[in-house]
Amino acid sequence: MSVFKKVLYSTDFSPLAEHALKFVKKLKSAGTEEVVIVHVVDSRTTVLPDGADLIERKTELAFELPENEARHLYELIDKVRGIEKDLKEEGFKTKIYLIAAPDTSKTILEIEEKEKVDVIVLGAHGKSLLAQLILGSVSLDVVRKAKCPVLLVKKRD
Repeated sequence: MSVFKKVLYSTDFSPLAEHALKFVKKLKSAGTEEVVIVHVVDSRTTVLPDGADLIERKTELAFELPENEARHLYELIDKVRGIEKDLKEEGFKTKIYLIAAPDTSKTILEIEEKEKVDVIVLGAHGKSLLAQLILGSVSLDVVRKAKCPVLLVKKRD
């Protein structure tokens, strides 16, 4: 019986998130069957509507958005589909959440609850304490409030 049958993998497409993906892949040998891939676009810095499922509404949004925003949307979809393809080739079942929201950690935690995942995997950027106090920290907030274990992946220098 696998302890982590269903994993939530949150990505910001950074090199650190790619490093965390390697850990997700290693969980296959421990019995992980499904990976829920999550990317949250900060709706405060875009014209995307809060809560929008960007894959489901891509065609509609592409007509409503300025050209550069529409192009960026399709780039995000391509990136998340690339991760999905990679994980499927490793033998995982996958599900994607590409959502616009003002609060990344809150959105991750809502998906955790909805999908009933066994563990959350995300990269930890290791901001300084001052930066965390001023800007907040997605990983810190997720660790504090998650109902399941959280695997924070840091890249070694």
